[in-house]
Amino acid sequence: MAEPMKLRVIIEEDDFRRLDLHSGKPKTLMDLHNVIRDTFGIERDFCIQFMDPDFNDEFMNIASVQDIQDTSTIKLVYMQNHPDKSPSSKQNTSSTPGPSGSPSSVQTPQSVSSLSSSDSDNTINLSHSDSELRARAWPREFIIPCFSYGVEVQLQWGNETFRENGTRLKITPGLKSEILERLAEEIFEYTAYPQNHQIDDVAGALINKFPCLRESATGCYSWMISLKYNMANYQTKMRSIGCPEVTVNALKNKSSDECFPAKNVKKAKKAEVNYCPSHPTGETDESLENLSVELLNDVRQRNRASNVREKMSKTFSYRRKEVVHGSLHGLHFSILMR
Repeated sequence: MAEPMKLRVIIEEDDFRRLDLHSGKPKTLMDLHNVIRDTFGIERDFCIQFMDPDFNDEFMNIASVQDIQDTSTIKLVYMQNHPDKSPSSKQNTSSTPGPSGSPSSVQTPQSVSSLSSSDSDNTINLSHSDSELRARAWPREFIIPCFSYGVEVQLQWGNETFRENGTRLKITPGLKSEILERLAEEIFEYTAYPQNHQIDDVAGALINKFPCLRESATGCYSWMISLKYNMANYQTKMRSIGCPEVTVNALKNKSSDECFPAKNVKKAKKAEVNYCPSHPTGETDESLENLSVELLNDVRQRNRASNVREKMSKTFSYRRKEVVHGSLHGLHFSILMR
């Protein structure tokens, strides 16, 4: 039987909870995510951070359940910028089902030490528009988006024919191109560089929704291959219009010893959502550099927490650009990422 464990969970700036897992450590991050969501009644999307002892107990994005141990402190970082539907009441002790059906008690400490102003706000207040920052991680179940009216009519007719006599839809090059282009757009909303299993998810979801597109022998293999090639084309398209997440991997931005398309590709790691976002509208490298200097001055002053949070949000894309391009020194990185 797994050893029970307890976690200290930072729900909000002034809301600290105790989570008792009588069934032991969850097997996956998704299990941990779900038990936190169900236990505390949280409806917003969030990612989980833990205090990393290798970095002086700074909060880092959790990459594996092995990152947490008994009595670890974790923090919820919300990915939306509207008010959270937080639990209506803070009970001292309550009992809710754990990941395996056993009760997990949740306790609110009567007195807790507050966080410092530099990391007290666990909500990401984004000044970017929705098109500039991602707000969603890869879903557990990929939802096929709506296609154009003409494509939807063909697919619905194809499904009806397939159900009646098992005849698959004859796919024209134009129809396939429109389907792949729309899927590439939807995939790019989650990640610029999808992994093989994510491509598999999309292809599987496509033929599940439209069985008339299923192949006779392999099911969806050709759709998987076509999606991979189409994503490469879509990355080229986004690079040509200046999307920073893909322009960072352009050959002209690589050093002479790494001037190969497949070498040292910079892309989001697990649990990263916004890897290299665009600057806020109207901002440039120069303006954000000046704002970063102001930010360093504000950090050293008292009662400037709101200004620090606002400027941290506004300069996020600039700091990410410096990190991704490898031009940020360790000292500056330590200061700016606090």
